[in-house]
Amino acid sequence: MNLGVWLVSLVQPFLARVLVSLGFSVVSIVGLDAIFTQLKTKLQTSFAALPADMLNLFLLAGGGVGLGIIFGAMTTKLILWKIQQGTKILGVNSQ
Repeated sequence: MNLGVWLVSLVQPFLARVLVSLGFSVVSIVGLDAIFTQLKTKLQTSFAALPADMLNLFLLAGGGVGLGIIFGAMTTKLILWKIQQGTKILGVNSQ
């Protein structure tokens, strides 16, 4: 048996798992990023339709910062969830 063939046969299952987990993660993150972008755009257009006084009151009360915190928390949760799913596929985490 050739040494190269033997080494490839040892590494191939692990490499396949890594590529599959990376592929699923990239597709999921890109898709959810598009959803978040659309949601932000919808919120911006909705806030632009508000009367100026209501929008100023919303922004003075910290509404913009609150929305930033909410979107940041959703993005962080998504990233952590995808990391956990990737380790499950790779067999590192047996939960």
